[in-house]
Amino acid sequence: MQHLVFLVLGLGNGAVFAALAMALVVTYRSSGVVNFATGAIALYCAYTFAFMRNGQLLMPLPGLKKTYPLPFTPPLLVAIGLSLLVAVALGAALYLAIFRPLRAAPVVAKAVASIGVMVLLQAVLAQKVGTKPVNTRSIFPKGTVRMSGINVQQQMLWLAFTVVLITALLWLAFRYTRFGLATRAAAETEKGALVTGLSPDRIALVNWCLSAAVAALAGILIAPIAPIVPVSYTLYVVTALAAALVGGFTVLPIA
Repeated sequence: MQHLVFLVLGLGNGAVFAALAMALVVTYRSSGVVNFATGAIALYCAYTFAFMRNGQLLMPLPGLKKTYPLPFTPPLLVAIGLSLLVAVALGAALYLAIFRPLRAAPVVAKAVASIGVMVLLQAVLAQKVGTKPVNTRSIFPKGTVRMSGINVQQQMLWLAFTVVLITALLWLAFRYTRFGLATRAAAETEKGALVTGLSPDRIALVNWCLSAAVAALAGILIAPIAPIVPVSYTLYVVTALAAALVGGFTVLPIA
């Protein structure tokens, strides 16, 4: 019974680790980068979502104000959609500015670059918004349900279900779509992909955008449950790395 209690209590964090592990797998398969900055991307987008829910746009760039007022306070789904667009733009910018020039670099060099991005994002956000926990309104229904004599928060169950659903959709997309086939072909051999008319560079760019969106969704979904704090969110990637490693950095369902 005690093991069941801890298993249920870990559903929320476990779901987030799973989503971040998927983001790691997507990035690694397309560009060979173990992206330690995945947790920092989730952190940035969680902050973006939290401020949007208060009618503000977070601008972490040096020389600019911390936030700018939006013309309206976005409803929940709009705020999530806009935050995911920010994540896509961030993923594309990171790939084009940093990791595309490093495509032929050793794996260690790519890893060090991703650690640099992680440290930079965390430091900039801590400088802009501080280190005090930031709370945001709930996304999933509140309340508890009783399972095997244990009271379980509905938010945790919804979060776990959502991540499982995302996993299934991603697996199906990579398994049965032309883009998924192209991604697997480019991961197998870049030269072979080029010969068949595929662009490994373009495939990697799209996968970086997709990976950033998945990481962002993890940060957004956990934000109402676990207050946003720079250090803890960034370090979520450590446990996610273990899950991605179990999946061999290639298999989404196992991760």
